[in-house]
Amino acid sequence: MASLDVLIHLRRTDTTTAAVRQGLALAERLGAWTCGIHVVAIAPAAFASPEAVALQVHEADEMVDEANARKDWWLAELAARKLEGEWQVAQGDTVEVLSHAARWSDLVVLERPQLNPDAPTGWGLVSRTVFASSAPVVVVPDSVTQERAATRIVVAWNRSREAARAIHGALPLLRLAEEVVVLEGDPVENPFGLRHLPKLLETAHALSADLIVMGAWGHSRITELVLGGTTRHLFQSSDLPLLVAH
Repeated sequence: MASLDVLIHLRRTDTTTAAVRQGLALAERLGAWTCGIHVVAIAPAAFASPEAVALQVHEADEMVDEANARKDWWLAELAARKLEGEWQVAQGDTVEVLSHAARWSDLVVLERPQLNPDAPTGWGLVSRTVFASSAPVVVVPDSVTQERAATRIVVAWNRSREAARAIHGALPLLRLAEEVVVLEGDPVENPFGLRHLPKLLETAHALSADLIVMGAWGHSRITELVLGGTTRHLFQSSDLPLLVAH
């Protein structure tokens, strides 16, 4: 029986996206129980009037039915990798659903669209889920084409609580990695790490890394939103998957 649980969020159910491929590859590497989850979001504007509520409920019911119909496809994807798991369809606020499901997961995998990256202020779905999740989150840019997953890992270590949590959550993958390189930074001299951000990605590419492990939102949330910071920059700019924890 699988000893770890991986939760993969599917923004869409009609194709196998980069996040799904990476999530399944990670689950296969870990031999994990794998849950695919799709959330039919309900916009607050839907409750503006009785007519809007009725229309939204009808449309949402149709989307739920369509998503439920993808269960066999998902189970076939798992079977092809000799994985066990399940398919879940939820309705409501996506962040609330994912943060709730994360309580029973060891790892959460999310897609980060590049054409519409996490909100300019760092307050999009990915950032809010990382902030609310009790489990580490693998953020996968939708442009990722690599087939490898967590074989060569770069760890960004700055002695913060968040970095320690990320490393702890990544331990099962670190144990299986072919190579792990730890990059140590100074959180005092340069608290936002702005000068070193391009170097982190350059180094990861130079090492042929396929995963970066790091803490998220290690400084004041408001300060990072206003002035930027490592988390925001990498969420918006990284072309490699990031395993992060807050």
